[in-house]
Parts: sequence; structure tokens; C-alpha cells
Amino acid sequence: MAPQTIVVTGAAGFIGREVVACARGRGHHVVAVVRRNDAIISEWDDGVTPVVADLLQQGGLAGVLDDADTVVHLAATISGDAAQQKRDTVDATKALCEAMTAVAPTPRLVLISSVSVYAHDAVAEGGTIDEASALEATPEKRDIYCQNKLLQEQIAASFDIPLTILRPGAVYGPNALWNAHLGAPTGPVLVQFAQAGELPAIYVKNCALAIVKACETGANGPINLIDPDPPSRSRYLQAIGWTKPSIVLPWRLLSFLGRFLPFSSKPGLLHPAIVQARMMPVRYSTAAMQALMQDEALTGFDTAARASQEAET
Repeated sequence: MAPQTIVVTGAAGFIGREVVACARGRGHHVVAVVRRNDAIISEWDDGVTPVVADLLQQGGLAGVLDDADTVVHLAATISGDAAQQKRDTVDATKALCEAMTAVAPTPRLVLISSVSVYAHDAVAEGGTIDEASALEATPEKRDIYCQNKLLQEQIAASFDIPLTILRPGAVYGPNALWNAHLGAPTGPVLVQFAQAGELPAIYVKNCALAIVKACETGANGPINLIDPDPPSRSRYLQAIGWTKPSIVLPWRLLSFLGRFLPFSSKPGLLHPAIVQARMMPVRYSTAAMQALMQDEALTGFDTAARASQEAET
């Protein structure tokens, strides 16, 4: 395997820093793109070239992509208002793709999307979601995250560049063990909307390894990044040490009630499409992920959950 030069946007983020570490561990040179000087990680070695850049700034990527073999695009925003999230996620993706087309030879783009792009109303309860499953056709009924990830994919596919789309599930690790699929902590209890079905979880180090592996192989996408043997909700809660009692409000009841509220006044989980996407029990095919990883050693769920708890600060 020849070493590559891999440009990583969002390199200081939760997944990005693990991608940088994994790529360096496998002998690749990394160009780590961050938004601010204070985001540069002090532990990065001489094989990491930090670059402070705003993807939307004219000329911000000048020279950055010249020697790149692959660009891993992780930069995005999930906080702030809808306009800010669109700017830093959708508009930034378009600007990056435009910059890549100006480079010869054009590097491969490994776009990090999400399993949130799937249309859960096109899958039966208890059914299986895989890479051939339908994408959301009415994103306006879903949250802004789903909308932006769909737009990212559409924009990247509209450019004449080599493209691999990876769709991680719920990425967990130190200081990031909770996710919206588990329910809503309310005072002394956890309100759950389903207990059955698999949690589409992936350990952050496994996710980073899969991303780097996609760079190395030039894998065709899309590929859902979900660990083999995804845990159930109850197994996940037990593994992270959740001890508070739970009550269950069936997701179908919540979805039904949500139909009678004005759209603009509904909390997220009272939007029928949102609650269905997060809570309806389904299974996830991991065949494509396992084919990508081949003989790579992945960290098992129980070990990953324990290591994440021990590493929390």
C-alpha cells in the first residue's frame, strides 16, 4: 500500500482527529484543515501539515489540494441557526468541490454523510436498511441535519470528481456516548419511544479506520458505516452504565399525536417523520462495511463502550 497525501477537512473535530491519527498510524501524510489556529492539535506529529482555512473564503484552499490523493470531507456545523448550518455544511461542500475541479489530477472526494438520509417510511417496521434503500423524498419534513446531508450528497454527485460517499450511523466515543436514538432524558427517568430494533452505532475509532480504508482502496460508495452486530437500545444503555428507570411511549402514538399540532410549533420528536426515522425499530445491513474492512481488526462494542467511559474527562 503506497502512502497517500490525505486532506482532512474538519480535522480537529470528534471524528476528524481520529481520522488524522489513524491515517498517520498507517503511514499517510495528512493535511489537516481547521477553521482556527487554536484548533490545531498539539499532539500532531511532523507528518501532519495543519492548514487554517475557511472553505468559503475566496482562495482559502489555494495550494492545499495540489498534491492531494484523497480529500476526506468532515467539516460541517450542527449548531447555530438553519442558515449557519447550511453555510458551513452545504455551501462549504460546494466550495470544496469547485476547488477540487481546478486541480489536476483531481483527487478523490470521500464525503462523510449519514444514515439519516434514508426514507424510513419506505421501510417496514422491523425491515432492513441497506445502501439500496430509498433516500428521503420529503426532506422538508425532517430535521435540518437530514436536509443538509442530502444536499451535500447531491452537490458532490453533480461534480465530475471521483467520489466515495460514506454514511456513518450514530458515532460514539469518549464524551460522546449519548445519541437521539435512545430517547429523551427527562428529570429522573428516560422517556423511550421504542426498545426493540438495532441502534445504528459505530465506535469512533472504527469509523476513522473505515474512512481511511476507503481512501486507500478508492472504494465505490455509498457505504453505511455501522459496526457489525449493532447493539439493541437496551444493550447500549446497559453498556454505558445508564441506571435511571425508563418509561416507554410508543413511537406510533407520538407520531399520531404530532399530526394534530401545527408544523412550526412542534418539538423535533413530535414531527411524525422525525420520530419515525429515529425510533422505528429496523435492522441495518453491515455487509458493505464488512466487505470494505476485510481482515481489518475492529473494536467490539463492549470493549469500545468500556474504553469510551474510561477515557471520558
